[in-house]
Amino acid sequence: MAAKQALIFDFDGLIIDTESAEVAAWQKELKEVGLEFSLDNYLETIGTNGPAIQYPARMLADRPGETRTFEQIMEEHTMRSIEAGLKLPPLPGVLELLDRAEKAGILLAIGSSSGYFWISTLVDGLGIKERFDTIVTFDDVELAKPAPDIYLKVLENLGVAPENALVLEDSVNGALAARRAGIRVVAVPTSISAHLDYSMAEEVLSSLAELKLDKYFH
Repeated sequence: MAAKQALIFDFDGLIIDTESAEVAAWQKELKEVGLEFSLDNYLETIGTNGPAIQYPARMLADRPGETRTFEQIMEEHTMRSIEAGLKLPPLPGVLELLDRAEKAGILLAIGSSSGYFWISTLVDGLGIKERFDTIVTFDDVELAKPAPDIYLKVLENLGVAPENALVLEDSVNGALAARRAGIRVVAVPTSISAHLDYSMAEEVLSSLAELKLDKYFH
């Protein structure tokens, strides 16, 4: 009997381009009150979770005259981001790749540093939630990427050995997490992260449409 195989997707920036939308939203909000958004700081936070990703909200909360709390700013931003995310189409090659993997009998998973409410809402909006055999988010583990916890949990849920899986990632933090879990990774960066170092990846593609499954699964 053949060993089970798995194709594991990151979500933000890989299935839909929420990251470019996030950058635009924070840039707009900070500019309106005379503050400057740091793209370099933001790039370091892509693919992870925790206090570091909340620095634009902290800048707003700490400015003189701000009446909203940090928590209120984060909640407002999250709801606006979900509203915007629900209008985004899947990135090129996503749906076709799901079809090809299913036809080949490969298990499908999402492993994301975002929270479950965010992922569940947006995947539901795309109408593809039921296509995944497991969805693991930051809510399921102790540490976000670049720690390996999320991808190790995906393997555990599916009963798949690391050498029989492939991770698809757009972020350096995510690619590092995959490698630390002992899983091969293919990088598909967005326009804002394409210049970063993905040397730990098997290859770097410009879209999921370029992925050749038979190169990684037999």
